[in-house]
Amino acid sequence: MSLGALVAKEIRTDPPEAESSPKVNPKSISLSPRHLVPKSQLKSLFPTFVHSKLNPSQLARRSYLTDIASVFGSNVFTLAANFMVVIILVRVLGPEKYGLYTSVLVVPMLVVSFFQMGIRASTVYQIGSGRHNDHELVSAVFSILLLTSAGGMLFSGLAFSFVNTVGYTPVMMGLAIAVIPLRLTSVYTGGVFLGKEEIALANRMNWLAGLLMLIFSVILVLGFRLGLAGALISLLLSNLVVAVVAVVSMLRQFSIRISFYNQLIGKLLQTGVIYALSFLIIQLNYRIDVLLLKSLSTASEVGIYSLGVSVAELLWQIPLAISVVVMSRSANSTDIMAMSRSTARLLRVSLVVGLAISVCIVLLSPWVVPFVFGAKYVPSIPVMQTILPGILMVIMFRILSGQLSGIGKPAVALRAFVPALVLNVLLNYLWIPAFGANGAVMATNVSYTMGSVIYLMAFSRITGMPVRSILKFEKEDWVFLGRIRQFINHQAGKH
Repeated sequence: MSLGALVAKEIRTDPPEAESSPKVNPKSISLSPRHLVPKSQLKSLFPTFVHSKLNPSQLARRSYLTDIASVFGSNVFTLAANFMVVIILVRVLGPEKYGLYTSVLVVPMLVVSFFQMGIRASTVYQIGSGRHNDHELVSAVFSILLLTSAGGMLFSGLAFSFVNTVGYTPVMMGLAIAVIPLRLTSVYTGGVFLGKEEIALANRMNWLAGLLMLIFSVILVLGFRLGLAGALISLLLSNLVVAVVAVVSMLRQFSIRISFYNQLIGKLLQTGVIYALSFLIIQLNYRIDVLLLKSLSTASEVGIYSLGVSVAELLWQIPLAISVVVMSRSANSTDIMAMSRSTARLLRVSLVVGLAISVCIVLLSPWVVPFVFGAKYVPSIPVMQTILPGILMVIMFRILSGQLSGIGKPAVALRAFVPALVLNVLLNYLWIPAFGANGAVMATNVSYTMGSVIYLMAFSRITGMPVRSILKFEKEDWVFLGRIRQFINHQAGKH
């Protein structure tokens, strides 16, 4: 099944360029003896990773739907696992402790957002460009990882002294901070996988984290009744296992040398800093309301709000699957206009699917929430219903941002969501004291809509596609939906 048959035009990569031998720095520390293995043997051992790009014929045989279905399937599995984790936590912890669990993780996760330094997206871009030796590039990624892990943990510890820590214990904050280097490891190695268009390996890290979190939660929270500490330990252990698996995979495929003299460090950071700032601003838009709600309201109100938002954010599995593939393809594409048309079609189809799921959430949540989560969480129902318009707007942003990130334009998100963040904070301060969790929802809807609309206009300007052309449904879109159904039926028939 070709990409042309599914999206209207095939997007190919350039032929792989020849690799030069990795330079050996006498001051570097070797993490792997595999640089002693001849390249011919490396090809036989790890054929997928020897070249900097996939062969065009390989990519031609892989359609958008194949890649998206792979990521979406992984996301759905992870979604189901995380949903079961949420059920366990809200049932065992209750609204107040669940609110503390979600709020204590906000600072470390925001720190991770910045200290990623955009390396994931920057790595995808640099590998896709084919200008650098893969072994040297991955070595630079791991060298940066050591610095950002230490810096992230230190900064997070300091940040806790500036936020409302009522209800937190030193152990809780310590466990939350310890997740930082593990999460960064998964993010950095994921950039390598996506840059190589090894979607399946990136998926493995995704679903493995969800599965392990569920297993540890069942054992520690449900079984041993360790409560809030058990939830944080489960998070730590699941991230630890995934990080170890990712590092072992990297060591098997690349000759990694830790060296702070690697010239590619500067290249990655030069591109990555803008990615980092963009991602931080976006995450602040997503999570600042939790911090403000805890400061201006109660932990129970945070728990109610967090559950409602978590259920509504299930819609993001659609753009997450698509944006990952779009970013990976864009980094390796030579036909930007064809890529833009494909992205616009995927956006329109995703909005239709997202709208259908939104209707289901609105209609079913009054019955599902009390049955699954308990009567204590009935106040979450208006939260998850009211926030859906903002969630739908973010679907648009996430899909469009996949393409612009893949071609090295992360600053667009920064310009779109900085004003949205300022408005978000102001509205939260105005509406939370009066309306509680529902006030945070209204502020979020306004912020998400503003940022996404600005980004849409920027995407139109950069790609040369009028906004009307991006959003206007075409006959081919409905044909494309039919092809999706045929593809799903075909895949189901295989099993």
